[in-house]
Amino acid sequence: MKLHSQIMRSWLLFLLFVLGACDAAGPGFKSSSKIERSIEGTKFALRRQGDVVEAIRLSPEFLPKFTEVARKAAIVAQLETGCAAKWVDGDPALLRIGMSCNGARPPKKPSRRKSLYCDIEELYGRGNSYAGHMICR
Repeated sequence: MKLHSQIMRSWLLFLLFVLGACDAAGPGFKSSSKIERSIEGTKFALRRQGDVVEAIRLSPEFLPKFTEVARKAAIVAQLETGCAAKWVDGDPALLRIGMSCNGARPPKKPSRRKSLYCDIEELYGRGNSYAGHMICR
């Protein structure tokens, strides 16, 4: 029993260590201060560098859709900065938002490799097996 509790304690410490790094700033945002904001049940860590805001989703969500997370991140970025969100790039966990402040042009959206965004529309599970269907754009 003692070995079991030591293993559980080790896993808990490991989990706390990993989760503590979940909102670490991305490249170019390490010197920016972090602000946490929530909207519609989703919590974000926001960092601003000039006219770009980095939003890291802190709330656990099961299979979040990029479009929905991007919408929420754009709203909190606009509320926090007072600027207009002109584009959102990234994935459901880490987003970059290009802002237009005081009528200025937003920054150029970073070029990316072609990506597919996929949403799982149906998911069926039985035991340890899962099957479903996905729509990719």
